Amino acid sequence: MMRKLTAILLAGALLTACGMPQIHHTQLTALDKGLAPPDVVARLKLEPSVIHNAQADGRTFEFYQYRMNNGMQTDQYLIVFEGAKLVYWGYLDELRKHPDKALAAAAGQVASAVLAVR
Repeated sequence: MMRKLTAILLAGALLTACGMPQIHHTQLTALDKGLAPPDVVARLKLEPSVIHNAQADGRTFEFYQYRMNNGMQTDQYLIVFEGAKLVYWGYLDELRKHPDKALAAAAGQVASAVLAVR
């Protein structure tokens, strides 16, 4: 009985994860720095699941959160705007280690909220 329940819960979790809107690496080739948020959404053909805002060193960043499907699994992926222009995109860990210290600090501020999205 316990195995059956575990199998049902696991299957449900997998279906839920698969049902979330996702982007793929091939879609990233459509992105160019300087694009406005509506242009990015149009090129990706998908609205972000969540939008986060953060400030660091007097700069304001907007993080559009997506699920990236790499073919094996999905992970959180962020598209970053500053002044309503696309400046960076990448995984949370990459952004938290970015050489742009303000971006890295802002990514650190939104990290817990990003990781809370399933």
